[in-house]
Amino acid sequence: MRFAVAFLALTLAAQTRFPPTPEQRRLIADKTAELQSAIDQLRPRVSDEVLVDAEVYLKAARWIVRFDEFYAEAYAAQTLAVLDSGLERARLAATGEPPWVHQTGSVCRAYRSRVDGSVQPYAITVPPGYTGASPAWLEVVLHGRGDTQNEVSFLYSHGRARPQPANHPFLQLDVWGRGNNAYRWAGETDVFEAIDSVRTRYRIDPERIVLRGFSMGGAGAWHLGLHFPDQWAAMEAGAGFVDTQVYAKVANPPPYVTIYDALDYAANATAVPTVGYGGEDDPQLRASVAIREELEHEGYAFHKDGYSYLTEALQALFLVGPKTQHKFEPEAKKKSDAFLLSQQSHGILEPSAYRFVTYTERYNRCFRVTIDQLERQYQRAQVDVHLAEHITEAATRNVARLTLHGGGSVKSFRIDGQTFPAKVSATFERVKNSWRAAGPLPALSKQHALQGPIDDAFLDGFVCVKPASAGASPADAFALGQLDRFAEEFAHWMRGDIRIKTDRDLTAADQTGFNVVAFGTPASNPLIARVLEWAPIRWDNDAIVVGSRRFDAATHLLAMVYPNPDNPRRYLAINSGHTFHEADFRGTNALLYPRAGDWAVIDITDGKTVAEGAFDRNWQLEK
Repeated sequence: MRFAVAFLALTLAAQTRFPPTPEQRRLIADKTAELQSAIDQLRPRVSDEVLVDAEVYLKAARWIVRFDEFYAEAYAAQTLAVLDSGLERARLAATGEPPWVHQTGSVCRAYRSRVDGSVQPYAITVPPGYTGASPAWLEVVLHGRGDTQNEVSFLYSHGRARPQPANHPFLQLDVWGRGNNAYRWAGETDVFEAIDSVRTRYRIDPERIVLRGFSMGGAGAWHLGLHFPDQWAAMEAGAGFVDTQVYAKVANPPPYVTIYDALDYAANATAVPTVGYGGEDDPQLRASVAIREELEHEGYAFHKDGYSYLTEALQALFLVGPKTQHKFEPEAKKKSDAFLLSQQSHGILEPSAYRFVTYTERYNRCFRVTIDQLERQYQRAQVDVHLAEHITEAATRNVARLTLHGGGSVKSFRIDGQTFPAKVSATFERVKNSWRAAGPLPALSKQHALQGPIDDAFLDGFVCVKPASAGASPADAFALGQLDRFAEEFAHWMRGDIRIKTDRDLTAADQTGFNVVAFGTPASNPLIARVLEWAPIRWDNDAIVVGSRRFDAATHLLAMVYPNPDNPRRYLAINSGHTFHEADFRGTNALLYPRAGDWAVIDITDGKTVAEGAFDRNWQLEK
């Protein structure tokens, strides 16, 4: 494994380019300009839902040139072919209803992301004879890592894929996921935005969606399957990493790795039918073994049957491909397919007993349980659920606020031995080790999608705001350098351009619709001065003061995330994009974890973080 990680880093650093010929460059430039003109003419005439299906080809051609991503000799010709496809789409869109919306086989489509307004592709494979007369089953497929793939290669390959056989009556969604990020951050949002786009365009049965992935896609399936266990009829994860410390060899990682480490969420396999797979000779067999062993540690017994590991306690199947390296062994694949089909045939079912765990309010719901607030951030919160004839029982750990959803024949909720009358939905809070009906949350409270850390601000729509009048201090210059770095890294690695405005141009609609990310100092950017009126950190011309610690304001900068005083349902972050950077994107995807919590103090003389931490559940400094 050590060799694999080192080899990957070396490979990324030494990628070979195959530059287009001068004639190809001229053709690419001419066709790009032609397609841009066609898109500009279409924009006022067709719906955005139609426009994006043509515009995505323009974006692909621009991005491959912008970042010089001609990693294969065929990429120049493929770029020209993609531009031709875009021009044909634009021509057809101008004539009326576009024919590709009724096309079967593999169809490339796109949506406009709320994260940054970018156009993002996906591929949908529609079986022969599909009419939408009845809801279709859907398979969501997450691709593996491909360090030479980009939008051009994705659109080209899926635009020429063969149709599914007639006996495969599923719609298949191949997710782009914004490239190589293991479906984290905006890559995670992409999966659900692509699913939402498919659901608006095709008739889908939401109870019969299966999640599948292999390699990096397997890591994504572990992550999304276990963080959202009630969203899938079943999940299949093959040969994908599940942790940071061992896989990426990170000694003493910060507590924020628990946000994404799937191994910490293994218990949620009690709520979603699960297939884990690895080849016998594949180092990444370790991932499914680690999940299975963690389930055994949780108290669920497995027994070995040949190369399979079975259990009567759960809907779970762990498979090993004999004498197989990094691929799915055919017989194991047959077993996995049969298991998934049996689960998909009856749709999503809530088990009569399951365990739901989380380490953050971001991933806080499983069937009838919503963990609204943790007592201690980034520590394991747990709810054991047992469903009886007329009662829902919940045994909790590290939960400060809990919502239970009833309905039907449920007459009582029992939480840690206390009984309450059931309602369709009821929220409870823990006060001095006792539960009671909850009142409203205080204005400053961590909650779902408003719990930090800094990186969480970029899972949803955001706008970056720089000072209309740039400050003259070294801290101001460093802050604007942080903005430039974020803009470049996000475009390259998350495949979209960030929104940037000045504080004078920011609108009320921006404050309502987006997380705001302000850059500068309290003297140069009024948004920063405004959030510091709320935050428990002081920053003036002399010093940044965090509790008892004092940092010279002449040589330090504050980065932070906090509820926006002008819209407390959104973030107002300052002086930070993602807290991981290009070297982490180039390395293994397991490195894409937060390097800071809710706040960090940066020494601008060398760019190093000298202090960082998380706020408590009331957005105050942790004691």
